[in-house]
Amino acid sequence: MYKLDLHGYKIDNTIDVVDSFIYDHIQFGSKKLEIVTGDSKVVKGVVKEVVENYGLNCKPHLYNSNVLTITL
Repeated sequence: MYKLDLHGYKIDNTIDVVDSFIYDHIQFGSKKLEIVTGDSKVVKGVVKEVVENYGLNCKPHLYNSNVLTITL
């Protein structure tokens, strides 16, 4: 499983980073992705918006609510 950690990214750059990450892994044929958002509701909202634009679903990780799991 591939993981993107968004700690250290500015919120303005988050959309582009997440979009690029998801697009690349769709092209590579990955099955599952994890995105570490931290506790920020704003960052989680941005990630969920990008994921929905791809027509995908994301849900909180089973053991860590600061990580979103995306199934491609």
